[in-house]
Amino acid sequence: MTRPSLFVRLMGAFALVIIVGIVVISVIANQATTNELRQFMFQGEMVQMQEFANQLGTYYQARGSWDGIQTTLTRGANPSGDMMGGMMDDDGINWMNSQWMMGTSRVLIADARGIVVADSANRQLGARLASTGLTNGTPIRADGQSVGTLVVENDMMSGILDPASQQFLGQVNRSLLLGGSLAGLIALVLGFILFRQITAPLNALATASDKIATGDLTARAPVRGGDEIARVGRSFNAMADNLARSETARQNMLADIAHELRNPIGVIQSHLEAMQDGIFPLDHEQVASLHDETLLLARLVGDLRELALADAGQLTLHRAPTDLRALIERTVAALLPQANEQQITLNTILDEHIPILNLDAQRIEQVLRNLLSNALRHTPSNGTIKIRLMREKNFARVEVSDTGSGIEPDALPHVFERFWRGDKSRAREYGGAGLGLAIAKQLVEAHGGQIGVESELGKGTMFWFTLPN
Repeated sequence: MTRPSLFVRLMGAFALVIIVGIVVISVIANQATTNELRQFMFQGEMVQMQEFANQLGTYYQARGSWDGIQTTLTRGANPSGDMMGGMMDDDGINWMNSQWMMGTSRVLIADARGIVVADSANRQLGARLASTGLTNGTPIRADGQSVGTLVVENDMMSGILDPASQQFLGQVNRSLLLGGSLAGLIALVLGFILFRQITAPLNALATASDKIATGDLTARAPVRGGDEIARVGRSFNAMADNLARSETARQNMLADIAHELRNPIGVIQSHLEAMQDGIFPLDHEQVASLHDETLLLARLVGDLRELALADAGQLTLHRAPTDLRALIERTVAALLPQANEQQITLNTILDEHIPILNLDAQRIEQVLRNLLSNALRHTPSNGTIKIRLMREKNFARVEVSDTGSGIEPDALPHVFERFWRGDKSRAREYGGAGLGLAIAKQLVEAHGGQIGVESELGKGTMFWFTLPN
């Protein structure tokens, strides 16, 4: 079963939150409105009851007794006992509010002894009220004396709202439902717009990733704005760019490897075929030529193996305490005959305060030989190569600078790439395949150092690398 899309799930969750919010708010608002309405009506009832009790006290004070109170009370009641209209005593005192009486279901008046002297329902006349009823009633006073108790039974007292109040609450509930529905609809529209803005870039990103997964490395995700999704899009595009460059580099490297291997193999094959056909004599000179080609082939395969080990993090270093100053002097001495033959001067400036370093001497000598060989290759006769060793914070820094023609600025970022050659015509003549600097970079970084190059056309080039103390 296919899962709903992220957009559908977000909209569904948002709609559920809106519905739950409307229900909760409606229930809370309805309960609060009901309680406030009851409290308001109850306070109004208490005021009316107190006013009614005061008028009853006036009635008792005018007569000196409760005589005739039952007749007067029932005169304002309908046959079912519900109070209707108002009352007027013999002295013309309006002691009963008709609107309040209409909401009253039963009125009891008890004298000072608790005997019921008036009952609008005419059910407990002459009976003694329980102490609870007297306690909950409103005292009737005349001349400062308690002459009785007013007990009122109505819907408000029992917690039941009258029809008018219920109608009012119904209108409030409908208004809440209408307002909540309208607010929910607006929220859904805004949520639709917001979630579309979120999911649309993600869909585009997913589409681009699917294309890359199928091999289309030109696919890119559109990026707009500066939010988190835009950052993800930019990171994805950067990753795709790196992947495309890596794929291009891989393809180029395979082509370069095939090209470099084809040259010595082609030479060996052609010489052997020529000797088989009797074109070349099978003598020492021809065997030596074939041997040189096999050495070139072996060196190329060895370089490729070292790069593969370095890429896999399996390049083995045999570290030992090493005097870097002595290592440089030994390497320079080994290359001095070649420099003299080319009429190139080798100068060394070595700091005597370099501490003993823990490194693989053979690997660092390989780096030095590579840098010096490149310098000798590109320095003209009567030129100078300077080798300098200095201390730089917690690192030892080695510089190899020459007075050659320099490197083009556009080529500088590529000098440590595999199979890159600044002078392709001369490089193969000297047996180079464009792997030496790439291997040197891997070896230096495996020691925890860095390697770099600085060059200026017409003035020369300086390669440098650092090794941690």
